[in-house]
Amino acid sequence: MKKVKAKSFILDAEAVGFDPKTKKYLPFQKISQRVKRKYDIEKVALEFPVEVNVFDIIFLEGKNLINEPFEERRKLLEKIVPVLDKKIVPARKFVTDSEETAKKFYEDSLSSGNEGLMAKKMDAPYKPGSRVGYMLKLKPTMETLDLVIVAAEWGEGKRSSWLTSYTLACKSVDELLEIGKLGTGIKEKEDSEGVTFTYMTEILQPLIIEQKGKEIKVKPKIIIEVKYEEIQASPTYSSGFALRFPRMVRVRDDKGIDDVSSLKDIKKSYEKQRGRS
Repeated sequence: MKKVKAKSFILDAEAVGFDPKTKKYLPFQKISQRVKRKYDIEKVALEFPVEVNVFDIIFLEGKNLINEPFEERRKLLEKIVPVLDKKIVPARKFVTDSEETAKKFYEDSLSSGNEGLMAKKMDAPYKPGSRVGYMLKLKPTMETLDLVIVAAEWGEGKRSSWLTSYTLACKSVDELLEIGKLGTGIKEKEDSEGVTFTYMTEILQPLIIEQKGKEIKVKPKIIIEVKYEEIQASPTYSSGFALRFPRMVRVRDDKGIDDVSSLKDIKKSYEKQRGRS
């Protein structure tokens, strides 16, 4: 990085895509076309520009900063990372003891197209791979969806006797449209709390109507409650959308096919995300 005022350093940063017209930040999928690009690199870079947001520093000019408090690391970061809007910037920070002021900062972040905020402990060291006790991600809680399973796949290895990946669908008038696959939120052990792969396999097997290799299609009868991080536009699925990090909450034995979440409601939730509304 030629813009950083140091010879040797390790920064913790993220390249964030933004709309060159509105300047609003975009989901990662919008700039994924730049990843591993082989041709027309400069053209695509102009169409999908990125801003490097630097939010921490762990090494500087031969010194390991991992055990330094965040407040001190931030001061060093600001000394060497310039504020070059839409090129490279220290991540915006705000220190306050006012809940009202913090809420306003949070809402401004969402309206700019961000997922939310990271709340950090000022005297905490840098802890790779851990947030507990050091930082907290703050983001909107999305409503869960009730989706129906229309297909599944047999697992591999020790999971080969289980159906472990489930294709989900939402409802649109008289048809069901796929909105992604789910494989998390299910337990392996019978003595664990929550739904197990064994149980899911037992209730899906009688509903199989077609099988090709490891993939099966099932009658749309099993409805599950799903939580997720974000709804994304996607040409991969017939609904035009996909769920980011979907996770099963529970099987909805109390609901029928008419209770499945509608494409209309999903579109509304999509528009409310990241200040799109």
